[in-house]
Amino acid sequence: MFKKLVVGALATGIALTGGIGAASANTEGVENTNKMAPSIAALENTTYYYNSEYDFWFTHDRDRDVYKTYKFHSRDGYFANSFEDTNRRIKWYFKGVVGDAPGGGKYGHYEGRQY
Repeated sequence: MFKKLVVGALATGIALTGGIGAASANTEGVENTNKMAPSIAALENTTYYYNSEYDFWFTHDRDRDVYKTYKFHSRDGYFANSFEDTNRRIKWYFKGVVGDAPGGGKYGHYEGRQY
């Protein structure tokens, strides 16, 4: 009997806490509603660069002054934390795995800055 009482009180407490927490959530300052996907015109104005040493394409984000690639291919799915492109003087930093590559391996996301 005592066990049922404790379980019931615990379930009620969780239900009330979740309901009150969700109802009193602060929605002021939400800025992501103003962000939109880039327009076709913006995508057409994007300049693509090629790294022949490591065989990948990348772009330059002028707002953040960062170079980006989402198509860095790794045959075994392992990525270096960082590497340097000595021709363009860019230090690249690994940000995460993007997904599976056709034919095996993985694609990785890197961002880089000139040094």
